[in-house]
Amino acid sequence: MESHDIIVIGHGLIGSAAAKYSAKNNFRVKLIGPDEPAVHEKAEIYASHFDQARIQRLIGKNEVWTRLNCDSVNAYQQIETNSKIKFHSAVSCYYVNPHGEDDYLKKSASLAQQFNIKYNQLVQENLLNSEFKFPSSSEGIIEQAPSGFIDPRKLITAQSKIYESFGGICHKSVARNLSRQSDGSYYIYCTDNTIHHAEKILLCQGSFFNMSKLISKELDLKVKSETIILAEVSEATCSRLKNLPSLLYEINENGLDGIYLIQALQYPDGKYYIKMGCNLPEDIYFTTLQEANQWFEDGKSDDSLHKMKFQLEKLLPQIEFISFQTKRCIISRTTHGNPYIGKLENENIYIAGGCNGYSAMCSDAIGKVASHLISFGDYPEPFKEQDFQLVWKK
Repeated sequence: MESHDIIVIGHGLIGSAAAKYSAKNNFRVKLIGPDEPAVHEKAEIYASHFDQARIQRLIGKNEVWTRLNCDSVNAYQQIETNSKIKFHSAVSCYYVNPHGEDDYLKKSASLAQQFNIKYNQLVQENLLNSEFKFPSSSEGIIEQAPSGFIDPRKLITAQSKIYESFGGICHKSVARNLSRQSDGSYYIYCTDNTIHHAEKILLCQGSFFNMSKLISKELDLKVKSETIILAEVSEATCSRLKNLPSLLYEINENGLDGIYLIQALQYPDGKYYIKMGCNLPEDIYFTTLQEANQWFEDGKSDDSLHKMKFQLEKLLPQIEFISFQTKRCIISRTTHGNPYIGKLENENIYIAGGCNGYSAMCSDAIGKVASHLISFGDYPEPFKEQDFQLVWKK
């Protein structure tokens, strides 16, 4: 059996980035995780990154998130050049609170200055040519390029292509068990009955960390459902909206909380959709893999369609929509609001995940931090252990 220095479990946004950086540093790396299923309702394990568009902003909720966002965006051009895959669209990004100034807006000026981020205050003059319709009470900011959106499918493909160019190996299966050997190394057992060996393990399983049961401990992690609406438009409308900024809309009314919206794009079915998601009072919290899988397979997301459709039409009153459908995903939230990136005590097992719904826009940097930790035993400056402290369930 071929042995590796590092096995990364989880072929998602963070796992593909971490594997890439570890292989680049000349470690022998294997990345374990399945491809996207051909039929989404019949998967061995699900993931929320099987998607066309995720928002990219730079100013995060605090200094850690802002640095992760900036570090990721700064790497995009090189990733696109090396992979020859374009996944980033710098159409700018609005952050708007229809109820007035909030804590995020109060912090944004100092964070923008610290990280040299270009933005404008949202004033009526900014909206003269905008498709969006906001209440007069709204306050917000407009982040200029490179903010906008990314295609997570293409980003994973790009990261994996670069990873393999460094000699990294992908194994398209699901890890179901691991065991520690007397010498401190590990065997990984997969659902395709293969066995893999490595000195160190990096777990990048997103919201499924506790559900996988690969280790006996559980992170203090809240995992909840997320509903999105895909609103179909014509190809002509899609073309007209090609410069529409991404939107983070901090509404909290009529059962909708924290809307995010991305311009019309062509999806795998050949149609063009505007994507909008938000938090809902009917969101479900999961503790088992069976519960999460049931949500992906036949969750009652359509129960929220009417009120999400109503709000979308209020935001974009000039758009003629053809049809509406819902899609289902999940997110995980940590106790301190930052990602969990760390090492298990007395083990050579490392963890990167728990990203509070923000992982797509900064996955490259999270993967880089995790790779540095597992490769060299510390956090890359200026990050510190307390920025990403692992918190375990008691």
